[in-house]
Amino acid sequence: MAMLKREYGGIQPCWKVGLFRIRLPFIHFKISPPEVVTGLMNACTSYGALAVLITSLGLDPAVAWALVVFETAMYTLNWLLGEPSICGWITPAMAIIVVFLESLDPGVARLQMLTCIQLELGILFIVLGVTGLSKKLNTMVPPAIKAGIVMGAGVNAVAVRLKTGGAIDTVTVGCLCGLVVVFMLMFSKRVRKYMDTNKFVAILGNYSFLWAVIALLIAGGVAGEFNFQWSGEIIKVPDFMGLFAVVSPLFIGFATDPSVWIAALPYAIVAWVIAYGDFVTVQQLGLQAARDDEYIEFDPNRTNVICGIRNVILSLFAPYPALAGPLSAPYCVATYARYKQSGRQGMDSIYDGSGTNLLFTVLGLFIYPLYEASLAASAALLVVVLLIQGWLCSQIAFGLVRDDLDKGMTGMIAGFIVARGGGVGFLAAIVLYLLISDNDKIRADYAYNKELQRIEDEETERQLVALHARLEAAKAGKLQDEEK
Repeated sequence: MAMLKREYGGIQPCWKVGLFRIRLPFIHFKISPPEVVTGLMNACTSYGALAVLITSLGLDPAVAWALVVFETAMYTLNWLLGEPSICGWITPAMAIIVVFLESLDPGVARLQMLTCIQLELGILFIVLGVTGLSKKLNTMVPPAIKAGIVMGAGVNAVAVRLKTGGAIDTVTVGCLCGLVVVFMLMFSKRVRKYMDTNKFVAILGNYSFLWAVIALLIAGGVAGEFNFQWSGEIIKVPDFMGLFAVVSPLFIGFATDPSVWIAALPYAIVAWVIAYGDFVTVQQLGLQAARDDEYIEFDPNRTNVICGIRNVILSLFAPYPALAGPLSAPYCVATYARYKQSGRQGMDSIYDGSGTNLLFTVLGLFIYPLYEASLAASAALLVVVLLIQGWLCSQIAFGLVRDDLDKGMTGMIAGFIVARGGGVGFLAAIVLYLLISDNDKIRADYAYNKELQRIEDEETERQLVALHARLEAAKAGKLQDEEK
């Protein structure tokens, strides 16, 4: 039980510290049992990057495990500082960044470059959050460049994981079984159309990634593709000091060559462009799930700042190629849906759900057999995670384009990103846009972005006004009932 109670229609109790809203478990929110399961599932997802950490960064498996645990522990800053959403990676950016890192010399050079990218991204998030310029910057990026970057990230994610000699060739059965299950349950119209009427199908669809992981582990294990090695340990704590000594710039040093910091900047900007859509999605998901008994505070500036803090901390202690983003869409959607459907008796506050999920995501990583199973199947897990992102990025990219000219530029920009990396791709996007577009198109694209922002702001305001009206009506009705 939470010690502090919320009045009907009010804001969940917290300690206000400037922009932040501090909430602690058992004081400001309670544990929601269904989200314990979801949190443990989220822990499995967190291990999806093990293969990259081991192969691309050259880390020892024990160090890679410690890095995953430390990175995931930063998730708790989300609910600790006031965010109601379930955060995660900037997954589409990971494929672009990994390909770039693999073009550098192995070892310290890759870690220092990753530090530069993540630190610059973190500072960008914080500056945009403090100044409130995030919307303005997004308005200035033409639709074709946004779509090209997102499409390039998606296609790159698929191309890198399906290349000859990769995991799809070495752990084929595990990869294919995981992909078939997750695409069928997550995207198939044959399944999705029955989710509203069939509880069993709804469970399959809402936990699609979990069933994919289970299918992947079983199929790959039976086929002999995964070499499971069990130590017999149940709970184990990673060697965090050993992790810092190997990866932290405070121990291995920062890059001293200015060209490294300059080369990192386009990748930080690309990651921000990819992440911006998640900031909008976070607020829209929350407004759609709103209930009369709780007013959920959404502040895009706070979301930017918290993402920035997570990225800065990681860059200084444990740079992470998947970066730190504002949203883990599958888990956020599932938790918000349960919040909306179960009512106050089922989930008193949205912070019960998101806080429990993120708390048990971290705790689940200390369950050592979960790590051992994920380590054996890490290459296949990464294939499934990135191909899901490839699908989602493609859907998003097609929705961003404004006209046929944008469609052509989107394909070209995506091609540059896949062929030459995010840095060259970003510069090519700017040059191509200025080359192809005349002043009329540039002005029209800017006006189009402003109009979309205006519509989005008006819709948000409309939903907030409607929510306030429902809250006031609900409060009035509740008071009348009490007076009777």
